[in-house]
Amino acid sequence: MIQRFCFVKLLDDEVAGRAELAEKLRAELVAAGADAVVGLPADDSAARWDLSIVITAASLDAWNALARQPEMVGVFDELAERAAVVKAWTFDVA
Repeated sequence: MIQRFCFVKLLDDEVAGRAELAEKLRAELVAAGADAVVGLPADDSAARWDLSIVITAASLDAWNALARQPEMVGVFDELAERAAVVKAWTFDVA
């Protein structure tokens, strides 16, 4: 199983609406076929980031296929316009 982790630092003018953005992102990711969880910082250790996104896929090939779908590309393109920084990593979960 694969998990794709994304951490997002929003542009300053986007931070106030991050809870609404998190809900919107989750709905769009699920509609695009992703098994996605979108989170907000829960404590000071996470305060550097405004959003977390975790997407689970059956395999690396499945993740790569999902990531190329136009709906997914659109979600992440829109997010990139609202973000100062997006960091992402893919892990193979045993």
